[in-house]
This record gives sequence, C-alpha cells and structure tokens, in this order.
Amino acid sequence: MSYSLQTLFVYYKVPKAEHARCLSMVTKFESALKEQWPGLDIQILQRPALSAEGLETWMEVYSYPGGVTEALMTSVAQRAQAMGLPPSRATEVFVPVRH
Repeated sequence: MSYSLQTLFVYYKVPKAEHARCLSMVTKFESALKEQWPGLDIQILQRPALSAEGLETWMEVYSYPGGVTEALMTSVAQRAQAMGLPPSRATEVFVPVRH
C-alpha cells in the first residue's frame, strides 16, 4: 500500500495465568515504540470476558499524526517479535469511511 493508514489494530490471546508477565512486556514494548516514534498513541485494551478456552483477548490500537505508515507497522511487528510478545498477533488496518 502506498497510502498512509489511519489506525492500526493488533490483537492476540494471552493465557490468564500469563497476564502480569505479558503486561510487563507490553508496557516495555509500548515505551520503546513511543521513544522511536514520538507522537505515537497506543491504547492497550482487553475483552472483559475470557474466551471459551480461558484466554484473554488483548488489543493494541495505534494512531499516529498523519496516519500509520508501512514503516511504523513494520517497526511494531519487528519489535514485538524481538521482545517476545505473543507470536500469533493478528493485524487489521482501518481508514476513515469515504464520504
């Protein structure tokens, strides 16, 4: 894609027993990304209920002045892998509805 994406959503499953460990990792991950990308806004969310398998579903929501670029998405993916975040991370991108 050659255009700037507006918002990036990344979601994955976390075992309930791993909540504290994963939260610590995500907090470090978030700080490192914000240092590399000044102005980056990241929200870390989770579904209120566990999945049928007893897993938490977490969502990272990224927005950046001017939109989320391919370079930023690549940086998020590479840093997540390097920091050992859950490997099964699904990525979705959304742009504003056309009028």
